[in-house]
Amino acid sequence: MVRKILVGILLGIMMLSFVLPYTYINGKAQTTQYPRLNTITVLTFGGNDLNGLEAFTSGSIQMYTFPIPPSKITSLPSNVSVYIMPVGIYDVLLNPVNTTWGFNPFMFQPVRYAVNYLVNRQFFVQQILGGYGMPEYGPYAGEYEALATSNATAKYVGITYNLTYANQTIYNTLIKHGAQYINGKWYYNGKPITIYFFVRTDTIIRQEYASDLINELEQLGFTVQTISGNLAKQNLLIYGSDPANSTWNIAIESWSGGYSYYEYGNPVEFYSTWYSAVPATSQLYLSFGSYNDSARETPDLLKMQTEIDNISLQLLNTNFNTSKQYYSLLNQLVSLGMNESIRVFIARSFIPIYGSPTLQGVLPSIYYGSVLNTPNYMTMYTPSGVATIGVRYLSQGAMNPGFGFTDAYSVDLAYALIYPLSEAGPNGYTVPTGVILKVVNESNTTSILVPQDALVYNTTANKLQRVEPNTYAQLAIIANFAPIIQNTKFADGQNVTLADILNIYLEAAKMVSPNNSISDSAVQGFYSSFINSISGFKIINSTAIEIWGNVRFFDPLYAAETLLGDFLPLGGYSPASLFPWQLYSAMNKLVSSGMAAWDQPTAEQKGVDWLSIVNLKDVSNILSALQNFSSTNYISPTLLEVQNLSGVTLVTPSSAQSGYQALINYINTYGNAFVSNGPFMLTSYNVNTGAILKRNPYFNMTLPSVVLATPMIYTTSINVPTILTPGQTLTGTVSQTPDNGSKVSQQPAPNVIVYAQLIDSNGNVVKVYNTTTGANGNFEITLPSNLPTGKYYLRAYAYTYQNIFMFPVVYSLFVVPSTTTTSTTTSTTSTTTPSTTTTSTTTSTTSTTTPSTTTTSTTTPSTTTTSTTTSTTSTTTIIAVAVVIVIIVIVAAVLLVRRR
Repeated sequence: MVRKILVGILLGIMMLSFVLPYTYINGKAQTTQYPRLNTITVLTFGGNDLNGLEAFTSGSIQMYTFPIPPSKITSLPSNVSVYIMPVGIYDVLLNPVNTTWGFNPFMFQPVRYAVNYLVNRQFFVQQILGGYGMPEYGPYAGEYEALATSNATAKYVGITYNLTYANQTIYNTLIKHGAQYINGKWYYNGKPITIYFFVRTDTIIRQEYASDLINELEQLGFTVQTISGNLAKQNLLIYGSDPANSTWNIAIESWSGGYSYYEYGNPVEFYSTWYSAVPATSQLYLSFGSYNDSARETPDLLKMQTEIDNISLQLLNTNFNTSKQYYSLLNQLVSLGMNESIRVFIARSFIPIYGSPTLQGVLPSIYYGSVLNTPNYMTMYTPSGVATIGVRYLSQGAMNPGFGFTDAYSVDLAYALIYPLSEAGPNGYTVPTGVILKVVNESNTTSILVPQDALVYNTTANKLQRVEPNTYAQLAIIANFAPIIQNTKFADGQNVTLADILNIYLEAAKMVSPNNSISDSAVQGFYSSFINSISGFKIINSTAIEIWGNVRFFDPLYAAETLLGDFLPLGGYSPASLFPWQLYSAMNKLVSSGMAAWDQPTAEQKGVDWLSIVNLKDVSNILSALQNFSSTNYISPTLLEVQNLSGVTLVTPSSAQSGYQALINYINTYGNAFVSNGPFMLTSYNVNTGAILKRNPYFNMTLPSVVLATPMIYTTSINVPTILTPGQTLTGTVSQTPDNGSKVSQQPAPNVIVYAQLIDSNGNVVKVYNTTTGANGNFEITLPSNLPTGKYYLRAYAYTYQNIFMFPVVYSLFVVPSTTTTSTTTSTTSTTTPSTTTTSTTTSTTSTTTPSTTTTSTTTPSTTTTSTTTSTTSTTTIIAVAVVIVIIVIVAAVLLVRRR
C-alpha cells in the first residue's frame, strides 16, 4: 500500500535521530545568545484590528501579530516583510442537544450534516479571506495526517455549496419530527423555530461570514436571533454553560495552531468529549466536561458520541501496536466525526502577518501557526535590541497551569515566558529541547516489571505510595532534565530543581483525585487519561528520573515524548507548567479555600475567580499565601512524602525559605506571579493596555537547527483537459517559495513528493499516485487504461520530508471513451502568497447542483446524508478547488490549538 510506503519512509528518516538518545546542544556552545532582544513592549488593541493595522503602517509598532483580511487593508509600507503560516481554523459549531428553551433543529444528524452544503467554503476563502486560505471539510489541513486519513475523507471530496440540497434534507427531517413549514417559515407547536446565532463582533472575519450564514438560514425559513459578544462572552455562554440550558444554537469558531507530524489530537479534541470542547455527552464523559445531557440527546447521537469517545480514548491511551492500527483508528474517528457534524469545518486561513524590515530574524512557525512562539521570541531582533509589537488581546481568559491558558492570546504571551521541553520545525516532527530522553525498554504488551521502590500517586486513595508488587508497564524511559536545570533559572532568580519538575506530576495527580481539595470535574476529565497512564517513577539523581507507563507508539521517540507529557501534563492548552513548587502551593491554597477555581465552569458554578497569575486580586491573594507559608518554612507534604519514600532530599527548609522570598520579592517588584524559566520575564502587565517583557538574565538555552529551519511554501498545478480518456497522461508542476519574509519569486521545486488520489463520484479511491518532481518541478499522472467513463476527482498533495506545509488541490475530471476527441480549456486555481498569485492552467465554470441532478440517500437521524452528483451536459467543466482539512497539535500529549 502507498500509505504503508509513505509511513515507512518517513518514519525511517525521522527515527534515525533516535538510534541513540537525542542529544541536547548546550546553548553556551553556540555563537548566538538567545533571546536576541532585550526588551519587547506588547501593546494590546482590545480586538480593534484596524487600529492595530494603523499603528503598524504609521510605524508605532513593528508587527501586528493578528491576521487581518486583505480586503480591510487599504495600504501598507512598500518594504514590509510578509509571513505565511496556517494561522487559523474556522468552523461552525452546532448545538446538538434537545434544548430546554425551544425546538433545536440541530439535534438531528441529517440537519447538522446538511450544514456542510449550506456553508459556502469557496466564498469564504475567496471573499472573506481574500484568497489566503483553503476550503476545509474535516479535522486536517496540509499536515501529514491529511495524507494518512485521505481514504476516510475521500467520500466527502465532492461536497460543495448547494442550498437546494440542504433545504430538501432539512425539510424532510423536520417534517418527519413534527415541525410545520407555513408560508415560508418553520414552526413547532405553533411557535417560530428560532435559531440563536452567537456572533463574534470583535472579529472581522467571523462577523462578516455570520451575516451570510444568517441570510442562508433565513432563506430556509428559520427565524434567527443574533447574540453578540467577544471571546470572553463566548467562553461563558457556550463553553462555560450547559448546552441544554444556554441559549445558543450555532456559532462560528476560530482556532489557532499549526501542523504537527502526529496529530491525533485534532479529531480527538474537535470530535470527542475528552478535552471538554464538545457540547455533547457520551456514555463515557460529559458535555464541555461538566454537564450530563444524555437524557436530552437523540439515541443516535449518544451512540455515535460514545463510539467517537471510545476510539479517541484508544488513541489517547495509545492502545495500538503498529502504524497500521494507529491510522485505522484515526480514519475511523475522522469519518465518524465528519458524519456526526457537530463541527462543520469551513476553511484554513493563511492570511499573512506583516512585519517591519527593522524586525529581523522572524521565524514563522508551521508548527505553531503563529509568530508568537518560543523559538520566534528567541530569534527575532532589531538593531537596538528593543521591539514593539501589537496583539489583538493580551488575554481573553485566565492564566494558571491547572486549567487556564484556554485562549490563544494568553498562550501567545506565555510562550515568551516558558521554555517547552520539545519543539518542531517545518516538518512538524517534535524533538526534545530542554531534556535528554532515552528509551530503556518498550513492549507492545504490559510486560515491563516496575520495581517496587518506584513511586506512584494513587488517585483513588489520594496519596503517594510505592508501586504495588507485580506492577507492569509498556514503556520505561529516562528523562534527564540537566539542560534546563543547568542552563536556566526561574525569572525570580531561584534555581530550577528536580523538586519543581516532580511537583508538576504531583499537582496533576492531586487535581484528578476526586477526594482532594484542589480537584474538580473539569480538571479530572482533562488530565485523568494522562495521569492514569503513569505506572511509577524513580529518582536517579539530582537531574534525572526513570518513568514507567502504559504508553506505546510505533515511533520510540514520540512514545518517549508522550510518556513524559503524560507525567508532566499541566498547562491547560499550553506547555506552561513549570513554575516554582512554592507558587503551586500558594495557588492550591486559593483553590482549596474556595477563593478561586482552576477552570471557568467551576468558577462560574461557585461564583469565584477563574484563577489567574496575572490578575491583581489573585496575585494579591497568592502573595498573602506565600507570606504565610514563608513564616513557617512550609514544604509541600507530597514533596516531603517523595523524600521519605525515596530517601532522596529534594527540598530543605532553607531552600524553601529562599524560594518564598524570591517569589515575594518578584511579585512586589513586578505585580504578577508569572514566574517561569523562559527567555523573557514579565515585568509589567495590564490586560487593557499591554505588557513589557525583559530578557531573563538567567536563560542560556538554544534550539536544534531543525527547529530553526525556514519553512517552504509549495504550489501545485496540474494541466487538465476539459475531457479526458482512459490512459491519458496529465502533466503538473510544483513551485516553491521560502517563507522567510523575503520577496523571492517562486522557483521550480525539484525532489518534492507528490501524493495524489483518483476518486470516483461515489467517493471511492480508484488509484493512488506517489511520484517525485524532476529538476524543473515537473511530474506526470497517468489515468488507468481501463478507467470507466464518468466524473472523477483528482486530489494532490506536495511535500518533502523536511517540510509538511502542504496546499492540497482538487480537480474535477470527466472521462469519456478513448474514441472521443479531447480539447483543452483554461481556468484558474490560485494559492495566494505574499509576493505572487500562482495560477494553474485547468478549467472553467462551476454549475449549481439542482434536485434533478442530485441523488439523495435516505435521510434518517442515524444515517449520513450524502450526495452523488452526475453530469448531464455534453461539455463538462472542471472545477479546480483547493481541498483541505484541519488541526490540533498534541506535543507530548499537550494540545496547541486555542480558541480565538
